[in-house]
Amino acid sequence: LNVKHVIACANGTDALQIAMMALNLKPGDEIIVPVFTYIATAEVIGLLGLKPIMVDVDPDTFCIDVSKIEEVISPNTKAIVPVHLFGQCANMDAVMDLAHRYNLFVIEDTAQALGADYLFADGRKQKAGTIGHIGCTSFFPSKNLGCYGDGGAIFTNNVELAETIRMIANHGQ
Repeated sequence: LNVKHVIACANGTDALQIAMMALNLKPGDEIIVPVFTYIATAEVIGLLGLKPIMVDVDPDTFCIDVSKIEEVISPNTKAIVPVHLFGQCANMDAVMDLAHRYNLFVIEDTAQALGADYLFADGRKQKAGTIGHIGCTSFFPSKNLGCYGDGGAIFTNNVELAETIRMIANHGQ
């Protein structure tokens, strides 16, 4: 993936939960997530006392419709979780632009597109899960890259986030 830090964890659900915990999100914080995703993406938001803000998807890709994100951003919005599906990436140019403009975290869910390339408008290419602040994946047997049983991983290029993620994933050790 050409990312500086990859931290293993039990499964993709834990990857998402650990990522959100590492960002120090607080109960009541709003997290933007597409309506078309596996339940775990929104489930961990609720488990942490955060508020999922559902956004419709682009009918051509089934990834989050970036044209509908800005209208749901509020002072309580803290993160966007684009879900990359069917081996293709969400429109990360637009997601990252919004994240920068509104000072939001981006947690990429790559469970259905691990290894996919995203081609930026300026011609750069980067792997799904390495563009935002944190990327998460699942290695459940039905995923693009599956294992026997369960497994997950979290990716980041941020040294401080990686250290926090490792401590959370290893019970503070």
